[in-house]
Amino acid sequence: MKLDDLRTLIAIAQQGSFRAAASALDIPPATLSRRLQRLEDTLGSQLVIRDSRNVSLTPLGQSYVERCQPLIDELETTTNELHDSSHANPRGALRISAPVGLLTYRLMPLFNQFLARYPDITLSLNHLSNQHHDYSPEQYDVVFRVGQQPDSSFAAAKIGESQRILVASPHYLTSQGTPEHPQDLNQHARLASVPEFEWALTDRNGAADTETYWINSPVRMAIADLNSIKQAAIDGLGIACLPNYVVADACEQGLLATMMDNWYSPPRPIYMLYQRLGYVPAHVRSFTDFMRDALGK
Repeated sequence: MKLDDLRTLIAIAQQGSFRAAASALDIPPATLSRRLQRLEDTLGSQLVIRDSRNVSLTPLGQSYVERCQPLIDELETTTNELHDSSHANPRGALRISAPVGLLTYRLMPLFNQFLARYPDITLSLNHLSNQHHDYSPEQYDVVFRVGQQPDSSFAAAKIGESQRILVASPHYLTSQGTPEHPQDLNQHARLASVPEFEWALTDRNGAADTETYWINSPVRMAIADLNSIKQAAIDGLGIACLPNYVVADACEQGLLATMMDNWYSPPRPIYMLYQRLGYVPAHVRSFTDFMRDALGK
């Protein structure tokens, strides 16, 4: 026997009609009739008397409702209490994976705020990567990634964008010259983050059909760590194309300078991936809700 079928009978008894009961349960009348029929088939007895004007319970139906309704009420009360308790004081261990640059400059301050709000939740960041093929629901509760994501068993919520900008040290630009057009970059030392060896640049002020230039000249340095590329640029080794949130502090301090501001690299989406199906523990749900709200602001 299904609890929804029993709730259907109780709603009919309370509302006095199929239509009102279906409305109270927020289901179509046909679904309500199907549930009632299934309950009567399960019990092997008629529970409701139907005619053109009225709906009433049979003596067996009335007795059944009177005995079962207190049990249903108690079940719903207990469920609501446990639900409220788990949300008021969620606890558990969170397993997170994220790229190093995104973690350092965008996520870590929010993680700290979350843990301060929820003292009974612990957080483990034992895998820092932006590879698209290195996660599964068995390994992580929540995964943060930059760029378009392949289909997976995770749900993907877009939580922001990463905009890359061209930067170099003032000393490098003074000694080597400041490029003014994407093609000029072919004559400069490029510092690339793996696997972003090619840079795509489009005129911000151009027409809709403005040509996009792909810069794929040889790279002087290629490193998977954005912070290392940033430091190499500060040290004057070449020009880098890095997310704005990674280089914002260095630009404010005068350690790096931007160039060709009228040219832009298409923004890349930032995703929060989490379990799509089945039961989601309260501590995981609290974390994803918190991050959505914080990043949405």
